[in-house]
Amino acid sequence: MKPLLKRLESRGRDAAACALGLALRPRRSTPELIREALESGRIKKVLLVRPYQGLGDLFCATPVISNLKAQFPGLAIHFLANTFNQAAVRGSPGLDKIWAWDERAVRNPLSWLRLRRDLRGENYDLALILSGNALSLTSILLAHLSGARLIAGLSTQAYGRNWGRWLYSCEIPHRNPVKEMDKFLGLLEGLGLACPSREPVYRVAQEHADFAQNRLREIFPQGARPLLGIFIGGKVDRPERIWPPSYYAEAARRILAKKPCDLIVIAPPGSGRLRHQRETTFWKDEDVHLAEFRKAFAAEFPVFQDADLARVAGMLSRLALLICPDGGVMHLAAALKVPTLALYFGTDPEVWNPPVPTAHFLRGPGPDPKNLNPAAVAEAAIRLLDEIH
Repeated sequence: MKPLLKRLESRGRDAAACALGLALRPRRSTPELIREALESGRIKKVLLVRPYQGLGDLFCATPVISNLKAQFPGLAIHFLANTFNQAAVRGSPGLDKIWAWDERAVRNPLSWLRLRRDLRGENYDLALILSGNALSLTSILLAHLSGARLIAGLSTQAYGRNWGRWLYSCEIPHRNPVKEMDKFLGLLEGLGLACPSREPVYRVAQEHADFAQNRLREIFPQGARPLLGIFIGGKVDRPERIWPPSYYAEAARRILAKKPCDLIVIAPPGSGRLRHQRETTFWKDEDVHLAEFRKAFAAEFPVFQDADLARVAGMLSRLALLICPDGGVMHLAAALKVPTLALYFGTDPEVWNPPVPTAHFLRGPGPDPKNLNPAAVAEAAIRLLDEIH
C-alpha cells in the first residue's frame, strides 16, 4: 500500500508542477546570459532558497555564499531558510539578509500572503534553488512566490523529475559529484563561475565568544589544559547514526587516562515536552543520551547544554578536539576549523566529511554503530591530541 501511495503522491507533484508552470510561465534564460548579467551588474539582488533541510546541508551550502560575495562584492545576497535551520547561515558574513519561513504555518493562508508581500517588496533579480542530495518542490514554489525575475537551479532530471522544464527560467547541468558540498557549488560552476573556496563558513560573534570564555572560566577556574569536547546528541529515531553513550564514556576514560586534558560533554538541551519536537536546532528527545553517559562514566563531569547554535559555536571554538557523530554539529565544527574526530556508520564520509584539514573521521566496520570499538576511537583521539599539543 505504501509504494502505491508514494507513486500517487509523486505523480500528483508532477501534475502540480506542470500546471503551475503553465500558469506562471517563467521567463527563459541560459547559464551564459545569467553569468553575463551578474558580471555586468544587471543582477543586483539574489535570493538563495533552501528551506527544508537540516543544519549539515546548510553548512555544506555556505561556500555558495562566500564564492558569490568574493566575485561580486556589490551583490545583495539573501537566504530563505526555515526557522529551524536558519542558525546555520547566520554565521555567514556574505549574507545581507536571512528570511526564516516557519514550516509549521504552511497551512495558514495568511502566512503565505504575508511572506509573498514581503519577498516581492525586495524586487529580486534572480532566485537560485540550492539542491544537494534532495530536490524540493516547495523550494521552487517559494522562489516563485518571491517574484524573482529569473529562477534557476540544477537540472531536476538528475533527481528523476521534470519540474525544472516547467518551473525554471534556466536549468543548470548537474555534474553529480561525490561530495555534497560540490553538488551545491555545481550550481555556480554550471553558470561558468569559479569557486576557489570550498570550505564551510561560520563566524562566531564576539558576544558569543565572550560567553563561552566566561562560562569556561566558571567551569575550569584553573584553565590551561587542553579541552576535550564530546557531543552526544543525535535523533533517537536514527539509531544507525548514534554511537552508544556508554561507548563515548569508555572512550573518554581511556583518553583522560593517557592525556592531561579537561572534558566537557556537549548535549542538546533537556526538555520534558513531547518527543521529536524541535528545540530550535535540536530535537527534544536528543537529551536522553546524557543520562546514559552519566551512568556509564560514573564520575563528575561538566555539561554544556544550550539551544542557541551561536552559543554552541562559541563553546566549540574553544575546544582542542571534538568527538561527535556525523551530523550538524560536525559541520559546524568544520566551519569553525575546530579539530574534530567524526564517527560515521550509516553514511559515507566520502560524501559528507567536510573538506577541511581539521576534519578527521573514523568509519565503523559496517552499518551497526556498536561495531566501532571505543578503544579505536580513543587511540585516534589521543593521536590527534598529540599532534595538536
